[in-house]
Amino acid sequence: MLLILSMANILVSIAWDSGGQSTPTIQLTSVDYNDGYHESSAVVPGSSKKLTEYLLSRHNLNAPPDGLLDVHYEMELVHILGIDELKQTMTVLVYVDEKWTDPSLSWDPALFGGITKTWLPMDKIWVPDIIIFNMLEHEDLLSSVRAPALIYQNGTVEASHPAVHTVSCEINIKHFPLDDQRCALEIASWAYGKDKIRLHAHTEHSLEHYTDNEEWRLLKVSVVEAEYVHEGINVSELRYDVSVKRRPLFYMVTLTFPSYVMCAISVVGLFARFSTTGEREVVAYFLFNMVTVSIAAMTTGIVMRVHRMGRFGDEPNRWVMRIFCLRPLQKKEALCTVNPKSSIHSYMLKGTKTNGDFKNGETVPLNNRVSALEGYVRKLVNTCENIQGELDYFDIDDPTTIRRRRETNGYIRISERLDLLFMSFFLTLVTIPVAVLFYLS
Repeated sequence: MLLILSMANILVSIAWDSGGQSTPTIQLTSVDYNDGYHESSAVVPGSSKKLTEYLLSRHNLNAPPDGLLDVHYEMELVHILGIDELKQTMTVLVYVDEKWTDPSLSWDPALFGGITKTWLPMDKIWVPDIIIFNMLEHEDLLSSVRAPALIYQNGTVEASHPAVHTVSCEINIKHFPLDDQRCALEIASWAYGKDKIRLHAHTEHSLEHYTDNEEWRLLKVSVVEAEYVHEGINVSELRYDVSVKRRPLFYMVTLTFPSYVMCAISVVGLFARFSTTGEREVVAYFLFNMVTVSIAAMTTGIVMRVHRMGRFGDEPNRWVMRIFCLRPLQKKEALCTVNPKSSIHSYMLKGTKTNGDFKNGETVPLNNRVSALEGYVRKLVNTCENIQGELDYFDIDDPTTIRRRRETNGYIRISERLDLLFMSFFLTLVTIPVAVLFYLS
């Protein structure tokens, strides 16, 4: 009856919530663009097209500007997507802004309807080859969009784009989870030396759009202008050092605090004075189980180590196999074939060689060339005996045979016996106290 009433209450509450929900709405806040700009008086028809054709006819996208080129570079850190301690990498979302001057992209505004700036596709103009040297992965978020570059009348080019970079950095987790990390983004030109391109860092908007990471707290971003030698070329380099600190609250709540509560309860329950005598035995039982499980977890490392020793086909000594009541398996006999295109036709060698003769499987050579065949087979036997041990390292058989050979390896069979032995031992060890407690109760 109580179950029916509770189910009815749940259904009524669901119906009430669904009936009481309101339809979501969309709220729009518009902007007034009435700033005194009149299109009819400011724009000359066809001037933008004429300017674009003029610039593309003068500019060569394969030729850099003459002389020394100053590139003003700014990288705005937007979000730290994550830090992988195992792969030693950091992934960040950044906005990149590059600015340089190309005289071949300048014009006189009076000849083109007073236009002082225009936009050209990035793939139509020359762009400096500036990359992140310690970058492992790169994703240009505007790769599928024809992102334009902003061109001013004096030839100043301003190109900006968002990107996701994964860079390699040294992660030290010695003080986990109270650790600090520092990852660098090393930015430089790939082919042009400092006598052609010089980088100048800007930090006006470096953290303007930054959003916090749930696990890492940003401490600071330092930018250093330096020089870097790459393939014998001295290039201008910018180094962005990102310093972060791990937020330990998540690990404190999920790991440290529960472990402390369990240990505190166990210690207090073990040493506190109770009015009855059963509680102390129960607490001691829980402590015993914790210690037993910890030791059992450590013994799995021994089993894994033994199992790994048989990965490459090595076999243990016979006395080790006898300790675990195992018998070494017999290997298959060697099979050697001769090239059928040779003067001596194909032969199969079966059995073992004894005093220069064959026990069984001896074949008679064709054309009565007995002496020549015996010398050839002796050399073939010696060759097969030398390479027989090395053939086990190559996967020349089908996958089923390879798997069967690995399963019958001596070390792997010993690890299986150790699994059964340790499982039986620890299972018996944790079962005995339970039986004793039931007996005493």
